[in-house]
Amino acid sequence: MGINYWEAFLFSFLATAAFGVLFQAPRKSLHVSGLIGAVGWVVYVYIRKDLNYDSFYAMFAATVVLSLLSELAARVFKQPVTIFVIPGIIPIVPGLGMYRGMAAIIENNYDAGVNILITTVMDASAIALGMMLMTSVFRVFKMSKDHKRLLLLLRKEKENK
Repeated sequence: MGINYWEAFLFSFLATAAFGVLFQAPRKSLHVSGLIGAVGWVVYVYIRKDLNYDSFYAMFAATVVLSLLSELAARVFKQPVTIFVIPGIIPIVPGLGMYRGMAAIIENNYDAGVNILITTVMDASAIALGMMLMTSVFRVFKMSKDHKRLLLLLRKEKENK
């Protein structure tokens, strides 16, 4: 039996919006951050379960998508990106892997515990890489836009002299 994507979308939307409330995000941003988190989770589940990719790749792709949506939402709603991206990553944070890895180590199952923790660290690294990639891309676009504006101002100043 496959994944019910509507249920996954709904529950991850609710979880993301709830964490937005917990983090005291503005009320008008909760539905957008909920949507971003839900889309990120559905992307992760689709790539991981239906396409059978490793969790690192699924986590990276989901983070890229939700970081892209967060950057766009920040510009549309004129809010900081963190209001959208921090609650948005909550559904894909590998907390269960940390718990299972530590539990296995406590139960003296060191090999399984270390393997689970390594996978979890790799997943967390995928989240960090995805966020860094999208932030860098948007920063480059912003810098090139600012650079063009500066060149235009210098050109006008040169013409006025």
